[in-house]
Amino acid sequence: MPEEVSTSPHEERERYGWWENTITPHTDVHAAWSSALSRSVDVDEDTGAPSTLGFIRVDHLERSLLATSASMAQLPLRTNPRGWELTAHPSLESRRTAGFLREATDVAEELVAGHAQRMLLHVLGPWSFGVSVEYAGHPLLRDKPAFRDCALSLGDGVREFAGQLRASLGVDVSIVLHEPRVSEVLAGVRGATDFEHLPPVDREHVRGVWQRFLRQVDLPVILDCEGELPQQLGEGIEGFERVVIPASQARTTAGKDFVGDLLARGVRIGWVPGGRELGVGGKSGASAVEQQAAAIATDVVRQWDQWTLEPEMLPHALDLVVPEGVRSVAEASTQAAIIRSAAALIWHN
Repeated sequence: MPEEVSTSPHEERERYGWWENTITPHTDVHAAWSSALSRSVDVDEDTGAPSTLGFIRVDHLERSLLATSASMAQLPLRTNPRGWELTAHPSLESRRTAGFLREATDVAEELVAGHAQRMLLHVLGPWSFGVSVEYAGHPLLRDKPAFRDCALSLGDGVREFAGQLRASLGVDVSIVLHEPRVSEVLAGVRGATDFEHLPPVDREHVRGVWQRFLRQVDLPVILDCEGELPQQLGEGIEGFERVVIPASQARTTAGKDFVGDLLARGVRIGWVPGGRELGVGGKSGASAVEQQAAAIATDVVRQWDQWTLEPEMLPHALDLVVPEGVRSVAEASTQAAIIRSAAALIWHN
C-alpha cells in the first residue's frame, strides 16, 4: 500500500458529508417531502458540507426505483407474474408512476425551493434495469439492440428530469446510480425460466455502458451496488463522483487492500456502516444517538489509520451513508441522526 498520497485528487472536489438511502411508507407526497427535509436540511449538525436532500422514495410498487427510472426514460412498463415487462403503450401502472413524479416535483417547488442547495436523484442503473425488466418474454439484457436503446433512453431521461429539478428548484443535482444486480450480470443471469441462462457480461462492457451514461447525464454520479463493489470493476471507476462501499467489504485483508487502493488512486467513497454500528439497540433519545455516532466515527478513524493514508484526507475522501432500506418515519429519523452526527464528528476530528 502506498504510504504517501497526494491530497489534491480529493480536496479539489466537493464534499457531501453524508446522505441517506431511505425509503419511507408515506402515502402523502407533502408528508414525504416534509419528513425528508426534517432529516436532511432542517438540522443542526455541522458536517462541513451543504445539506443534501434526496428526491423522495416511497414504498409502493408503482413508485419503486425501477418504475420511476423507467418513467424518467419514458419507457412504458406493465406488471406480469414475474415482475415488470416493456410494453408498446403506457399501461395504467406507467401512468400512475408518471403522475407520482409530476406531483412530487410540484410539491417540491412549494416545499423545497429556497430551502435546499443540493439534491440526490436516485435511479436504477442500466444493468440492473436490463435484468429486472422483460422484453418479449425474456430479460431485456438478452436483446442487445433493445438493451442498448433502453440504456440510452435512461441516460437521456435522467438528464432531462434532473435538468427540470435544477430549473424549478434551484438546486444542484447529483445522481445516485443503483446497480444491485451488477454482480449477477458479471456472473451470468438466470432468465425468465429455469432453462434460460444469460452468459456473463465482460467487465469492460459493464464499465463501457456506465461511462456512456456518465457522458449522457453530464452530472456528478454516485455508484451504489447496494452491497460490495465487485473487485473486477475497481479499475476504471474514477469517473464516478463517489463509489459506495459497505464496511463489510473491508473486513478481509483482500477487501481492505482493495478499498485502500481505491482511496489511494483518488476515488472518493460513501462508507456504509454495518452490523452493530447502525441502530440504537432498543435505546432511544439523544444520548443513544450520540453513542452510536461516536462508535461509527471511531471505527472509521481506526480503519483509516490502517490504510496509512494522510489523516487530513479523511473528511475529503470519505462520506457516510445510511444504507438502502425501507424504514418507518421514526426509524428513518433515528438513522439519519446517527449518520449526521458521526459525519460531524469526523469533520471536526
